[in-house]
Amino acid sequence: MPIENQERKQILFALLIIVLYLSPLIILGENAHIRVHDNLDSNLAWYKVLSESGELFGGIDAKIPQIMNGLPRNAFGSEFSIIVWLHALFPTMVAYAISQALTRFIAFFGMYILLKKHLVTGRQSGWIRVGTSLAFALTPFWPSGMLSTLGMPLALWAFLNIRSKDHSWKNYLVLTLLPLYSSIVLGFFFFLVAMGFLWLTDVIRRKGWNITFLLSIVYMTVIFGLVEYRLVASFIFDSEPNSRDEYFHARLPLDWVIKLTFKNFVLGHTHVMTVHALIILPITVFALYIILTKKLWRQEKVYVFYSA
Repeated sequence: MPIENQERKQILFALLIIVLYLSPLIILGENAHIRVHDNLDSNLAWYKVLSESGELFGGIDAKIPQIMNGLPRNAFGSEFSIIVWLHALFPTMVAYAISQALTRFIAFFGMYILLKKHLVTGRQSGWIRVGTSLAFALTPFWPSGMLSTLGMPLALWAFLNIRSKDHSWKNYLVLTLLPLYSSIVLGFFFFLVAMGFLWLTDVIRRKGWNITFLLSIVYMTVIFGLVEYRLVASFIFDSEPNSRDEYFHARLPLDWVIKLTFKNFVLGHTHVMTVHALIILPITVFALYIILTKKLWRQEKVYVFYSA
């Protein structure tokens, strides 16, 4: 069997697994088991209240009268967020199922094309690409986080394409649409900073500026700013912090931050209980041990961040 046909069948099988994973939401509907904490007890209710408040397009100073005798409209998601519109257009559990399907399938294909184009390019490595993409697509994540984490492989694919002088419209479409279904606070702030360091590393090592790559980073940042204009406004102009901008107002001791960083890295977070410490972390440590002891990096012919 040709490798391409075999890999195509593997992709179809992986998509079937994702459909089976999502099937309880489709079959059981409101009787399906979903996360309660910071989901059913809050976010899903907030989307419903917002859609029925008449203030979906409310101004900066608008209030949502149904909560706390008038909660600031800026405390809710932007009207440019797709997840807000899903809950405005569909019943809650239908919107929830569509959101889960969008994130899982986009995560799969985003990781797949990233691996195939930039990381695992061998013709006989299809099962690695498909298996890794499937595992990533089934990763536990906070439902209202949307593509804040699961969309990063797709964004990295676009950025690496632009960095290697591929200026296809598809790359810029990805950078334009991802901010509509993700949060800069929940993940892409750190991702964009990492892209900035990658550009700076290129400048230092290659003595080149790659202005297009830099402008693409700026472009996605600007799109995020436009989509999250309520967050920007409440951060700059509102002296009273709310739950959406506490990220900027928080004042935490450095030692506590470092401790929490390692704790979440090793044990995971309550919102995304991957339980990766049992399998993924030991395998990662063992792989790094093999690479370092056998100096396998010297055998690499193509480096991910420096490939043409």
